[in-house]
Amino acid sequence: MPMMPAQNNRLVLLYGSQTGQAKAIAEEIHDNAEKHGLRTDLFGLELTEKKFDVTKESCVVFVCSTTGDGEPPDNALKFFRRLKKKTLPSDHLSHLNFALLGLGDSNYTNFCNCPKTLDKRLQELGAKPFYPTGYADDAVGLEIVVDPWIEGLWTAARKQLGLPPESCTVAGETVAMETTNNTQTPGGVTDSVGPDSGETEGKIDIKEERTQTDGTEMSGHHDNDNPESDKVSEKTVTVTSAKCCEDNTDNCASLAHENNTHSVKSKNPAGVSITEQTVGPVTEKSTAAESCTDATDTEMTEKSGNNKTAEASGTGQHNLEDHTSNSNDTDGQVVDAVKEQAGPSLTVSVPPLSDSGLTLPAKPVPYLEVEFHPEESLCVEELPLQGGCPFPSAATDVVMATVTTATRLTRHDAVKTALDIELDVSNTCFKYEPGDSFGVVCPNNETEVQDLINRLGLTDHADMTFSVKVVQGSKKRAAAVPAHLPARCTIRHALLTCLEIRAVPKKAFLRMLVEHTSDAVQKRRLQELCSKQGTADYAAFIREPNLRLLDVLTAFPSCCPPFERLLEMLPRLQPRPYSVSSSPLVHPDRLHFVFNIVHIPSGNGRATACTGVCTGWLDRLTRHIQTGVYGDIAEGSLTTHIQPGVYGDMAEKIGQMSLNDPLTVPIYLRTNNHFRLPSDLSAPIIMVGPGTGVAPFVGFLQHREKQRELSPDAVCGPSWLFYGCRHRDRDYLYREELERLAAAGILNHLVVCFSREEPVAMETDGAPPARYVQDNLHHHGDEVGRMLLDEGAILYVCGDAKNMAKDVNEVITQIVQKYKGCTIQEARNTIFQLRQDRHYIEDIWT
Repeated sequence: MPMMPAQNNRLVLLYGSQTGQAKAIAEEIHDNAEKHGLRTDLFGLELTEKKFDVTKESCVVFVCSTTGDGEPPDNALKFFRRLKKKTLPSDHLSHLNFALLGLGDSNYTNFCNCPKTLDKRLQELGAKPFYPTGYADDAVGLEIVVDPWIEGLWTAARKQLGLPPESCTVAGETVAMETTNNTQTPGGVTDSVGPDSGETEGKIDIKEERTQTDGTEMSGHHDNDNPESDKVSEKTVTVTSAKCCEDNTDNCASLAHENNTHSVKSKNPAGVSITEQTVGPVTEKSTAAESCTDATDTEMTEKSGNNKTAEASGTGQHNLEDHTSNSNDTDGQVVDAVKEQAGPSLTVSVPPLSDSGLTLPAKPVPYLEVEFHPEESLCVEELPLQGGCPFPSAATDVVMATVTTATRLTRHDAVKTALDIELDVSNTCFKYEPGDSFGVVCPNNETEVQDLINRLGLTDHADMTFSVKVVQGSKKRAAAVPAHLPARCTIRHALLTCLEIRAVPKKAFLRMLVEHTSDAVQKRRLQELCSKQGTADYAAFIREPNLRLLDVLTAFPSCCPPFERLLEMLPRLQPRPYSVSSSPLVHPDRLHFVFNIVHIPSGNGRATACTGVCTGWLDRLTRHIQTGVYGDIAEGSLTTHIQPGVYGDMAEKIGQMSLNDPLTVPIYLRTNNHFRLPSDLSAPIIMVGPGTGVAPFVGFLQHREKQRELSPDAVCGPSWLFYGCRHRDRDYLYREELERLAAAGILNHLVVCFSREEPVAMETDGAPPARYVQDNLHHHGDEVGRMLLDEGAILYVCGDAKNMAKDVNEVITQIVQKYKGCTIQEARNTIFQLRQDRHYIEDIWT
């Protein structure tokens, strides 16, 4: 039973969120506060002075991320502008006590810049933290910091509000909860703000909208020419023993049909009720790993001698066809398979985890109900994109751009295939500058959607009109139908265009799947993967291989969640961002962009091979018109190359299409476009962009060429481009254009290296040969240092965040230290100031 509210038990929850992650965590805190005797009000930061006034609040919890180049999320911009007013006195918020949870990704240089700035500014205005600030790192799993931070928040908040120590009922017993000392530091908490101190722990810069969720393809448009990018993450696991059991899974397709048929015909939002086997004491506690779960329950579950392994094959890798047959492995085959495994896997558990009691997340409370309308016909092609819900970081409305050309820039034997696409944006409101980024509103893969429909047993209802509403009397606070779902929709359309079916399932998602898994062994393994004790296994077998829902369902064939639960748990399908690689002065009504076609192999838990959500779609969509700089591409048939890539539910119209029909792509211009040329043509620029990171710099240079042509008397500042790729004759992107610009004097220094060829020795005696862009930067350190520190040059870095951008930052720091003759910390301070002054600008991604 929740505690009776006290009069002084109110706190305000405020979130700044770009793509919904911070909002989901704030909602999680909101949902669970009542159980801890707290009363909360939840608001987005955009509602400042409308629904809340921070100057009138005494206890506030912030959950905030960062977007763009260290900017606040769009919904927090107004709040930050007002907070940053220089006229505010130092005691402006002296009445305020706050706690702050920042979300980020430590692959980025500007670690959690927005929450750090917020923390610093709040304290400058007199506000006092009542709980240590936490910084959660999406690179290693947000839940690693989020969960313990929230767990400690309850005690800290109660103490701040003057409430007595909390007590709660666990397994029928009342246990006094230990109060938290305010100096306690949750995992991942840091207090640092400002220039990099050289420490890496706890440092995150979330470019939330740039960290895509299809599991493998992030921004999708650039290449990483760094050796680290080719390495596979490895984990060493100490194994005591491996045990096995028989797979007694029922026919998957049959179970799926029964489960979702029940859900269709009944208004019971829970779908099929599956009795959970009791396996010993497992205390459920609330977790907030980016999903909307509800109140903490206490459930009894325990270890069992025959529940120490999961799926009989023990590999976690299956063909989809395997789950529509009734065949089962024999005991001997099961034993042999598990013995060969000799360690844990997605579906196999070993001691000590298999022998442990488990602490599970709270069961997500069902709150949506689907009602089908078989009598209604629906033209899904006329539905607004994602229900007309505004897209994150959108500076313009969505426009339909026509594909005019598609050119393969790499040779057939290159490691990656790069594709340059030209879009016609005439007769639209789309106006851009070189270096701007834009979003592509792409669908999921039709074949993958059909596989998921089949796996869920929803084939008969896939194209039937449905509506969705909140369950009457739902216990979820602030429950609402997701805004990105149309009022009338179909299962196929929702999965194809609205839901991120490639999203890596969070622990709360797995906890929901537990409730819809009939096989005891598979259920136990899913419990382990979502448990506190199974964090290492979750990281190794779910998060690191970037598994999707279909992979998990394939590995656990007795699991079949109702469709309503997927609507609740799957995040919104996000547009994919790309950088413009052209100049509007050269191509007034055209826009170019380039990307690598992402290929994801099967294995390591991934049931099937696939391509990136957006890059694969664009490749299929344009295959019949593609040409190549190394020779033309065969056109191929319409059925082979167009059908899988069509946007929307247009499969029935393929037969009416011709090769001459226009191909259109929904796009919009994104906000926070700081990656632009200086307005002063004479300003020096240094550009670093290996692989497809060169894209915006082609537009920069073409723009400068046209500017000089239009203003012959203008002085054009010096320009350097540091470019790298694998092979000179296979994947040197835009080679002819770059060499032409260099010959014309627009590009003063073109410095190129090839990582997979024998490196050319440096001219300087004793200098190592260059394989990567950072090597060439180091070699030209004196010129780079002089331009940056004495001549006011702007340094642009575009490409991979995990390796290249970090290595470039380290080399630039060394260059500054040597040039100034200062300490490493002084050099870091200089780099920090360059970033603040926008003389060191990045367009990077993971």
